[in-house]
Amino acid sequence: MKINAGWFGVVLAATVTLSSMAGARLGDPAAPLSIKEWVKGKAVDVKDGKNIYVVEFWATWCPPCRTSIPHLTEMQKKFKDKGVVMIGVSDETVEKVKPFVTEQGEKMEYVVACDDGRATSDGYMTAYGQGGIPHAFIVSKEGKVIWHGHPMDGLDTALEQILDGKYDMQAAIQKDEARALLAEYQELSGKGDAKAVELGKKLIASAGNDEQALCDFAFGIVTNMRNKNRDFALADEALNKAEKVAGAKTHRTVGTRSIVRFESGKQDEGIALAKEAAGLAKEEKDRKRYENYLKVMESRKAKASAPAK
Repeated sequence: MKINAGWFGVVLAATVTLSSMAGARLGDPAAPLSIKEWVKGKAVDVKDGKNIYVVEFWATWCPPCRTSIPHLTEMQKKFKDKGVVMIGVSDETVEKVKPFVTEQGEKMEYVVACDDGRATSDGYMTAYGQGGIPHAFIVSKEGKVIWHGHPMDGLDTALEQILDGKYDMQAAIQKDEARALLAEYQELSGKGDAKAVELGKKLIASAGNDEQALCDFAFGIVTNMRNKNRDFALADEALNKAEKVAGAKTHRTVGTRSIVRFESGKQDEGIALAKEAAGLAKEEKDRKRYENYLKVMESRKAKASAPAK
């Protein structure tokens, strides 16, 4: 596969914002699934009011997607009797997806489908301003999108809270609003508008003591390859505040800063920080994420330094 700079945000599951196209909000009606072919399992209607549905977007070529497959299978088994249905949607061809799913066997024990001309992806990924995979959406029995994010970062917790009746929808909506503001920031920044810096600083201030939100903001800045005006200094400012809030370096702050350094041209420093983040991570899923960062960085560095043919 030909690798270019733009793939970095995809493999790292970045929240690459699609500016004005990202108009959907949590609580909005879920888009119907427009499917070319159901590769594994029966056809699903997320608006049938019968189950809670998890719609996850993935691809056969995406390393983090492959890492998340066993995790999704575990969750499907765990929540199956509680009315939760997992659906993996790929925008690749049926000819590409079918043999991959067959090869995965019991590792991929949930519904798998091929998108129809990216219609489903547009209804979820584009609508919510997401450009990176894997990315999952929870659709309630009422047919509304009530959560979205990386399938290995909070999906299981959200499902447990929803099933226990303890999910704080208003808090989720408030947190998701930062994504919408980030979309506005990215649009201004992409245009080179000076107002972007002012809005960015407001976003940092509005994040308060939320380390995750601050890291997400920095992450969104540096992994948006469409933006030719990425503000690395602003990303660092968000991470400096995140470390101050946390009281120390954490795997999130160090891992995100590794990308800031790498993308700003300091490749060796970025690689060293990615290794440090992996060492700081206590959970396997986090450690694997930073190991994926490291693989991407080392691959890109090697290709950049290889003599031209």
